[in-house]
Amino acid sequence: MSVQAPEIQYYHHGRFKVAGGVLPDAITAYQTYGDPKNPCIVFPACYGAKLTLGFQNHLVGEGKVRSQIQYGPNVTSNLVNKALDPRNYFIVTFALFCNGESSSPSNTPSPYNGPYFPHTSYEDNIRAQYSVLTKGLGVDKAFCALGFSMGGQQAYHWAVMYPEFVERIIAICSSARTSPHNRCVLEGPKAAMLASKDYDGGHYTSPPQHGLRAFGRVMCAWMYGQTWFRQQRYTLNGNYSDLESFMKGEGEANWLQNWDANDMMALLDTWQNGDISQVRDGGDYKKALRSISAKVLLLPARTDLCFPPEDSQIEASYLQDVKLRIIDTDWGHNAGGGANITDVEFVSANIREFKVTGGILPDAVTAYQTYGSSNNPCIVFPTCYGAKLALGSQDYLIGDDKALDPCKYFIVTFALFCNGESSSPSNTPAPYNGAYFPSVSYEDNIRAQHAVLTKLLGVQKIFCVVGFSMGGQQSYHWPVVFPDFVERFVVICSSARTSFHNKCFLEGPKSAMLASKDYADGHYTTTPQHGIRAFGRVYSAWAYGQTWFREHKYLMNGEYPDLNSFIRERWEARYLQYWDANDMIALLSTWQNGDISKVQDGGNYEKALSSIKAKALLMPSKTDLYFPVRLSLLFTAKRILIFEKPEDSQNELSHLKDAKLHVINTVWGHVAGGGANPSDVEFITARILEFLK
Repeated sequence: MSVQAPEIQYYHHGRFKVAGGVLPDAITAYQTYGDPKNPCIVFPACYGAKLTLGFQNHLVGEGKVRSQIQYGPNVTSNLVNKALDPRNYFIVTFALFCNGESSSPSNTPSPYNGPYFPHTSYEDNIRAQYSVLTKGLGVDKAFCALGFSMGGQQAYHWAVMYPEFVERIIAICSSARTSPHNRCVLEGPKAAMLASKDYDGGHYTSPPQHGLRAFGRVMCAWMYGQTWFRQQRYTLNGNYSDLESFMKGEGEANWLQNWDANDMMALLDTWQNGDISQVRDGGDYKKALRSISAKVLLLPARTDLCFPPEDSQIEASYLQDVKLRIIDTDWGHNAGGGANITDVEFVSANIREFKVTGGILPDAVTAYQTYGSSNNPCIVFPTCYGAKLALGSQDYLIGDDKALDPCKYFIVTFALFCNGESSSPSNTPAPYNGAYFPSVSYEDNIRAQHAVLTKLLGVQKIFCVVGFSMGGQQSYHWPVVFPDFVERFVVICSSARTSFHNKCFLEGPKSAMLASKDYADGHYTTTPQHGIRAFGRVYSAWAYGQTWFREHKYLMNGEYPDLNSFIRERWEARYLQYWDANDMIALLSTWQNGDISKVQDGGNYEKALSSIKAKALLMPSKTDLYFPVRLSLLFTAKRILIFEKPEDSQNELSHLKDAKLHVINTVWGHVAGGGANPSDVEFITARILEFLK
């Protein structure tokens, strides 16, 4: 489904200081797509781009839509899965100062009209865009700033100027500063304009055709790769008969039809002077790059003559959190601007992927076990934090007369990435071993599990996914990632996303490990006992309910003489015996970042829940400190009635289409859902059996 271009809006800044002076009434032109409640994506224009010309059309659209590219008199059309879906994001596109839509030489009254228009910098543009977002649109954070060419340079400036405002940036065929060669390139078309017989130093009274045509011809040679010319791609599939007609139709026509010469020259000046290090680091380019805290995706084109991939590779070496993907194309600089459908697909796929992955595993491994006949309905039962297949962590629900009977079902249990059995820091060879293991999401786990089921085990549909804690969060992710593959799911002591309190709780054991004297930032050569012991002690207090401690259940019916013995043997010893410290930290990161709305709905949690078609069974624990239940008091004339309201689960229940909720009435806290207490297991088993009927 295509998206109709929204009306262009204009934000009036009033008196606005710019690099070369002041604008008495500065104006920023912009368009918005989607719901302002969704995560905001900032998409500024590049050189030669106008909002009215639809510069953003190759990336903005709802799902897989038809993308059209004008070649001379003809249009080519292909189906492309667009990168930026207005159903998931609030997209704001901006026109640059000097592009003829925002304040420019051509539309500013005297005394700042024409050649008297003051110099504007990227910094001026970003300050203006920030005002539009925060004052005009009420945006308090940008999920991503992205752009092509000059748009990519603006994305870089966003990350330097407003580091707390922007989570990530994407620079397509661009760079953090305009290189000496790039500045030299731009001197060519500028000189052609200045020397033309009708430009008259910017004081022309009618369009300076000679200057505009000369400018376009000089620019034309830099926009495509040499191989592209060598293979006569300039005919654009027969739209042009020869190179001369191409240069007229593509090189000259756009400038003659759509642009004012003074606007072109002023905007070229902004491009030539682009440099993030001039904003705050006094010209120290490397320092400016190192200061960027946002996640960065760089997409240079292999044959770009303006922004060669070597520039991006150098920048990547100084950035903190960066992915670099080179567009393998002959289309040169224009590959990033929508000129070629194949390149658009590559760019779009990498933009979509950028939000969910932490890198690559050269030979990823998923550990799993199967129970029963594959002819029976399939039940998936993934592990949780602290669980391993080798330790029998799933046994409390699997077996004859248990919730999951192998005589009735084909049960597949999966080990999470980072648990030490599937690909993990501890078992992955260099260069991704130990502390260098990439971040892994729930979505990554679900995609891997789906591959095992469909490609290896021949499963065509899952009857039910069952999970406790992190396993329950995977249960939630299954019907979001593969909505037509899952009939129902069971969530035990878990939630569809990790709450802020839960994230905060997990910072405790993580910080204890990171601060320990033997963890060595993950580069330990022997088991970091201090870190692992501290991790276990911090963690132990959260696993059970307060009443459980009050009733001295930690003595385990006489198994332990005191609390310290319980903590040492149950928590320190088990992590020391079975777990690697880097695995523990990496798996914790997966948990902390769990959120089904990040998979497809751009952070809209309620929308993600409402999209789930599968039937759901939610079983929170009354005393769970991770995924809590709230007690509500109702005072009557004779008594106080106590109502149990699972805070996370109750909220989720209100948005799910088909769901049942049963609270586990227990003092065993979170571990009630993991098999710690037989009476809780009986309750869980009964509810699952009833649900599976």
